Amino acid sequence: MDDFVRIFRSSDGDVYHITLSEDNNVLSLETIEALEGVTLVGIELRRLVGSHTTGHSVLSAIEDTIAKFFSEKDDVIICYYCDFINPIPHTSKNTMPPQEYRSRLFDRMFHRYVKLHHITDICLSVVEINGINEKYYFHVIYRVSHSQLASLIGRDLKDGFDK
Repeated sequence: MDDFVRIFRSSDGDVYHITLSEDNNVLSLETIEALEGVTLVGIELRRLVGSHTTGHSVLSAIEDTIAKFFSEKDDVIICYYCDFINPIPHTSKNTMPPQEYRSRLFDRMFHRYVKLHHITDICLSVVEINGINEKYYFHVIYRVSHSQLASLIGRDLKDGFDK
């Protein structure tokens, strides 16, 4: 599968880069064999320029990009890792770790999108990993018909990363 790449510019001049690409690095051989033609796609989202708060228009463009990609491919499951490397511009009152903030935001964006578009056959599961000093979050987006595969992927993520 070729990488799917999009770049977004905010009204404040920030530049965001999203890549959706095949990612089997976290899967066991058993799960890879069980996928039988279904591709696990990872999302990489980076801010290339700027440090402003990410506005609704950029978040909406990201939602639409992921949804369009997913709707055009019946044979994919998407996995998004909420990273902790890049800080999130926020007020000093917010003490939530960046990965938890991203996880909550991604969860709310997903549920808002499926509600607005009356989508009933797409699911999101959140895999919470207990790291050494903090928690990590993976989001798995899948069709109801791929529920068993999503469970295998969740198990592999837990087995591979949980400490």
